[in-house]
Amino acid sequence: MLAQTSPKRSSSSNGTIAKYLGVAFLIAALVLFIRRFDNDQAGQLPGTTDILGTQTIIAPPTDHYQYEVKSGDTLFSISERFSVNWELVVSLNELSEPYFLEPGREIKLPINEITRTQQFFDNLKNKIYVVESGDTFVSIAQKLNISVTELLRSNPQLESPDTLRPGQILSVP
Repeated sequence: MLAQTSPKRSSSSNGTIAKYLGVAFLIAALVLFIRRFDNDQAGQLPGTTDILGTQTIIAPPTDHYQYEVKSGDTLFSISERFSVNWELVVSLNELSEPYFLEPGREIKLPINEITRTQQFFDNLKNKIYVVESGDTFVSIAQKLNISVTELLRSNPQLESPDTLRPGQILSVP
């Protein structure tokens, strides 16, 4: 028999040390990966690429939404449509009684979720809408905050508004 010169370690302590080292290595690798990803992709979503020479232009925030009064609009109908307080509209626009609004006049409306959404869709004027599954002419008109009649007029090529299919392209008035 050979004499042992060093004490024998138990196999369970070797396994525990290996587990701790493995966990520490994984944590360190994860931290390095996250830091590298954050530095390389600052402000970008995964899978997006930069185009050389482009700039990001951020429009200055406004404290109101510009709305063009249409024929038949009243202060009450506008306040209901955009869920804004009519008195605030009067104040923003320095209106005086009897609060008659002429078609074509631009008025300011306070910013809220509805006016913000409308502002987004106003920017889509003369653009397109791609029909999604479950869309109807009425639901599309509601999303775009336009009338069904306006949507129909912009799409005279349609045989019937009841035959929409996902992926179909509609013109937006």
